[in-house]
Amino acid sequence: MVEFSQMSLSQKTLNSLNRLGYINATEVQEKAIPLILLGENLIVRSKTGTGKTAAFGIGLIERLVAEPGKRALVLAPTRELAIQIHKELSEIAHEQHLKLAVVYGGAGMEPQIQALRKKPEIIIATPGRLLDHAERGNVHLGHYEIVVLDEADEMLDMGFKDEMDRIMSQIPENRNVLLFSATVDELILELVSNYMRGPAETIELGEKEKVETISEDFVQVSRKDKFVKLKEILRAQDYGRVLIFMATKRGVDFLQDKLVNNGFHAEAIHGDLSQSRRERVMNSFKEGKIKILVASDVAARGIHVEDIGLIVNYDEAQDADTHLHRVGRIGRMGKEGRAITFVENIGAEHSESRNDLNHPDFAWMSGGGTEGGSGFRPHEHFHRDGHSRKPPWKGRAGDQRSRPHSGGGPREVRGHSKRSWHK
Repeated sequence: MVEFSQMSLSQKTLNSLNRLGYINATEVQEKAIPLILLGENLIVRSKTGTGKTAAFGIGLIERLVAEPGKRALVLAPTRELAIQIHKELSEIAHEQHLKLAVVYGGAGMEPQIQALRKKPEIIIATPGRLLDHAERGNVHLGHYEIVVLDEADEMLDMGFKDEMDRIMSQIPENRNVLLFSATVDELILELVSNYMRGPAETIELGEKEKVETISEDFVQVSRKDKFVKLKEILRAQDYGRVLIFMATKRGVDFLQDKLVNNGFHAEAIHGDLSQSRRERVMNSFKEGKIKILVASDVAARGIHVEDIGLIVNYDEAQDADTHLHRVGRIGRMGKEGRAITFVENIGAEHSESRNDLNHPDFAWMSGGGTEGGSGFRPHEHFHRDGHSRKPPWKGRAGDQRSRPHSGGGPREVRGHSKRSWHK
C-alpha cells in the first residue's frame, strides 16, 4: 500500500489530501496518477467505489500546476456526477491557484457563462450543455488539450455518442485523453480508436463483479407481498442511509408515498424532477436529513454518497451491468454494506393484485415511463427457501449489454498499445 506522501505530489496537494483524510492511495490511484503525470493516454476499467475521481483529479491538478497554460475538460454522463466531481476536485485543488467550472443542463445559463468567462483551467461538464455553450461562443474547446471521459460506458448508454464526437472534433489533435469505464467492450475501443492519438496505457482492476465488502441476498417474494417485506427489512435494524431502486418514475413516486404513509421518512428522485429539486433531495440524503431515498436507475447514476448502509432492488435490474452499478453504491472504498434484491415469485402472479393498475410495476401501461426497461427475472437460479447469494444472471446465456454490439472477432485498434495490470 502506497501513501500519497511517497508519490511525487506537490506539498499543496498533499495538504489538501491530508485535510480530506486521504492517506493511502487506492490501487487505481497508485497506478493511474504516475501515468497521468507523464502525459500518457489512459484506459482504465474500474468498478465504482475505487477512488477513480481522486485518481484523475490529483493527476490533472498536478499536471496543470506544473504546466501553466494547459487546460483540462472532464465529461460526465449526469448532472449529479458532474457536481460531485467538481466538489471533489475543488477540495483537492484548494491550495492551488486553479479555476474550476461546472456546467450541466437543467440549470440557468448565466451563472455558467460567468464562470466560463474566467477561462477556467478545468471544466467539468455534461456533453449536451457543454456543446450548447460552445455553439454560443461561451467556451472555445480548442483551448482544452487534456480530456477525461468519466463513466464512458454510461455516456454511450445514455445516447451521448454524437455529442461526444462533436466535442472531440473541436479538441486539438495533440490531445491527451483519459478514459474511465466500468466496462471495456468494442464500442469503448471504438472511442479509443477515434479519440486518442498515439499509444494508450491500459489499467484493468478486478473482475467484473460487485465490491467484495458487499453482503448481498436475493429474496423471492410475490408482488403483493413486496411492500410488507420491505417494511419488515427497514424496521429490523437501523441501516443509516437506504437507497431503494424502482424500474419506473411512477413507481418511484408510488413507493415513496406509500413509505411516508407508513411512517418512514423517505424522498424520491427521478428524471422528471427539476434540477433544483433533485439537488435539494440529494443534499438532504447526503446530510442524513432523510434516511430513505427511492430512485430510478437513470436518476441514480450520478449518486455518489458515502456510508449507504443498504441497497434494496425493489424492482430487479434489467441486466448484470445495471445491477452492478446499483449495488456498487455500497461497500465503497472498502466499507461494508448490504444489498437485497426482490425476485418476484411467478407462482403468485395470478393474485388479484395483478389487475391493480395503480401498482408501480404497471406504470408503463399508464404513461409513467420506464427508466431502465423491464425487469430481469432469472428465477431458476434461486433456492427453494427463497434465498441465494448467487447473482441471478450468473452463467446465463444472452447476458450482454443493452447497447447494439457489432459482430466479428478481435479487432485492431489504431494507435492503441495495450499494457495491462491485473488485480
